Amino acid sequence: MKKFINYRRDLLAEKEKNPLEKWIEAQKGNPGFETALRRLISYACSEWFRRENLVSIAPEEALARILATDLSEFPLGKWLDSPARFAPEIADFCEKTKVLPLPTALKGDFPKLLDLRGVICPNNAMRSRLVMNGLPEGAELEIYLDEGSPIENVPGALVADGHIVKKRQKKDSFWAISVVKRSSRV
Repeated sequence: MKKFINYRRDLLAEKEKNPLEKWIEAQKGNPGFETALRRLISYACSEWFRRENLVSIAPEEALARILATDLSEFPLGKWLDSPARFAPEIADFCEKTKVLPLPTALKGDFPKLLDLRGVICPNNAMRSRLVMNGLPEGAELEIYLDEGSPIENVPGALVADGHIVKKRQKKDSFWAISVVKRSSRV
C-alpha cells in the first residue's frame, strides 16, 4: 500500500510540472543541454519583446538588450554562465516572460554601457560577446572591466570576433573600453 501511495504522489507531482520543466528534467546531462538552455533564454527574451512591443527582434538582440540592462530580478548573465545549474530558474523565467510586462528599463534605446566588474573570466568575455552579437552594425558600447585578466582577455576576444576596440581608459579601480560592432563579413 505504501508503494502505491508513493507512486500516486510522484504521479501527481509530475502532472503539476509544466512542459518546459518536464523537458528540462528529461534533457539534463545530455550533450548540448547547456547550449539548448542558452537558446531557450534568448527565444524567451525575443518573445517577451514581441508580445510587449508587437515588433519582432532577433533572439540575439533581445538577449543582448536584457544582458546590457542587467535586470536584478532576472540575473541572466549568471544563469548563462552555468545554465544547467540554473535550469529551474531559466524555466521559471521563460514562463514569466509569457505574462509579465516588459520592464520599463527595456523599453528605451539599447544600453550604451555594459558593466562587467566583478564578473570572472571567461564569463565576462562570453557576456561581452553575446551583447556585441545583438548590437546593430556600427553601434558602440562602453564596457567596464576589472583590472588583471579581464582587461587583457575581453578586448582580445572581441577583436578576435572582428570588433574594433576604439579606446581603453583606466578609471579609479577599473577599466573602460569602447568597442564598435564590426560590419558583417562577406
